[in-house]
Formats: sequence, structure tokens, C-alpha cells
Amino acid sequence: MNLERFVSTRAAEWRELDALARGSRGSVSKLSPADLLELGERYRAAAADLALARRSFPHEPVTEELADLVGRARSVVYAKAPHGESVGRFFSSTLWCEIRSMSSLLWLSVAVIVGSVLLGALWAVWDPASASGLLPAGSHISVHTKGAFFGVSVASRGGLAAEIFVNNIIVACLVVVGGFTYGVLTVCSLAYNGALLGVIGTLEWKGGGFAQFVRLVVPHGLLELSCFALAGAAGLSIARALIDPGRRSRPDALAAATAKVGAALVGVMAFLVCAGTVEGFITPWDLSLPAALALGIVLCAAFWSAVVLRGAAAARAKSAAGQTLASDFSRT
Repeated sequence: MNLERFVSTRAAEWRELDALARGSRGSVSKLSPADLLELGERYRAAAADLALARRSFPHEPVTEELADLVGRARSVVYAKAPHGESVGRFFSSTLWCEIRSMSSLLWLSVAVIVGSVLLGALWAVWDPASASGLLPAGSHISVHTKGAFFGVSVASRGGLAAEIFVNNIIVACLVVVGGFTYGVLTVCSLAYNGALLGVIGTLEWKGGGFAQFVRLVVPHGLLELSCFALAGAAGLSIARALIDPGRRSRPDALAAATAKVGAALVGVMAFLVCAGTVEGFITPWDLSLPAALALGIVLCAAFWSAVVLRGAAAARAKSAAGQTLASDFSRT
């Protein structure tokens, strides 16, 4: 094949490739599904043409031009997919979609916490002296003293909220990192916090201070436990990647779990801010029993409604987008 015939038969496709590369502006996300398929086809054909040109016409200007075109197209074809998204889209869709994708582990975490609360309560009923040993050193059951926290200054309440938030974040991170112990530390952390709540609640009930215990714990505690359950799901996702990576290597399975774990951590921190604020600013004012129950139930219901309803909506939207993309590809 001579040079003139080579250029005349292939130039039209090179121009199409050039137009696609320029139209993408360096990112395949700017292209439609049809254009994306065409870009791949044109790039492969141009790469083959370049190999032929370098062998048959190594010193011709057209070879250098073709090399430049293939280089520009290659930078588009193999460019990393963009990962940025708006904060609003993350909290309205992505977060809930990732949480829904590990729903089985989330419910397992809930089961561990609830089961531990019940076991802790039974332990405190049958052997309160032994069960009290679960309490942190120096602890004593006295929260039923009416007005114990009433009148804390605004400045002090702010410091208390920050301290509570930091402590809860440490506990949540411990639960997540526990996944690297094949889930043992994750499950133990969830079980300890659940059992501790069950023991304290039962001892308060036996001591006649259960109503005050509810007023001090329920407004923020239900949401905190929900956050710990979410952190547990993230930790168990890590454990599952280590225990059962499937056909992938363990590093690849861990990499695949990164999006879920990262989304869960962001969600945990966001909701723990809310729980810590309630615990630091609202709980110390010794709410009435109905108000404390209402606040705790509303916050907990809001969290789980978002998990179920927003998760389902995000999953449907993602599925619809996938079907649309598949339909576009099939038409091409």
C-alpha cells in the first residue's frame, strides 16, 4: 500500500477520532454511551494504523501526526474515572445506596447489640453483684438523683458535647477497625456496649431510678446505638472481605469494600454529631419522661427511615440508570 492510498482510506476515521477526543475534553464522562463505544473502536483502529505507518512510512509527517492523535486519544481512553460528587448528592443518594448494599451486615450488627442488651439485662436481674463488675471502674448507679445535671452552663454543655462526640467517634472507629481482626473485635465491641446498656438499665430499674435513666439515655442513646450498628456493618464488611474474598484476592476484595466502609464512616460521624449535640445540650436539662422518649424515638426513627426509604429510592435510581445505559449500549 502506498502512502496516498493509506491516507485517503483512513483519514475519515482519524478525523472522527480527533473530534471525539476533543469533544471529551479529557474525560470519558463527557461522552454519550454511543460516542464512548465509537471512541474505543476508533482508537483501536488508529493504533493499528500507527503500527503500520511506523513500519511502512517511518519518516513521513503523517506518521508523526497519527502518533500525536493516538497519544491524545489514549489519554482519554485510559483516564481515571472522576470520583468527585457534590455533598448534597452524597448525603441524599450515595450514602444510603452504600448502606443498603450492606444491609444484611447492618441487621446482623443490630441483632448483636439488641441480643447483648437483653443478655446484660438478664445478667443484672439474676446476679446484680456480678453484673455490676461490667461497669467502668469507679462507676456507681446514681443517675436517678433528680436534677443531677440540671443547670449546666451553656459553655460547659458545649464542652460536654465535644467530649461525648470524640468518645463516640473513638468507639465507632474501634468497631470499624475491628474488622481487620476478622470481625472478632467488632462483634466484641458491639456486644460490650449493648451488654453495658442492659446492665445499667436493669440496675437502675432495681434501684428505683429507671425513669431518670430513660430521661438521660434515650434522647441520644437510640441514635448512638444505631450509629454503632452502622459502624459494625462497616467493620463486618472488612471482615467478610478478609474471610471470603470470593474469586478476588484479599487486597482486591478490601479495595472493593472501601466505598461502603468510607460511606458508613461519614454517615456515622454525621449522625454522632447529632447524637452528641443532643447529649451535651439537651439531655442535661432533665427532660420529662414523655419528652425524652419522644425525642429519642423521633431521632432513631428518622435514621432508620432514611436507611430503609432513602436506601430503596437510591437503589432504584441506580438500577434505572444502569438499565438506561445498557439499553443505550444495546442500540449501538
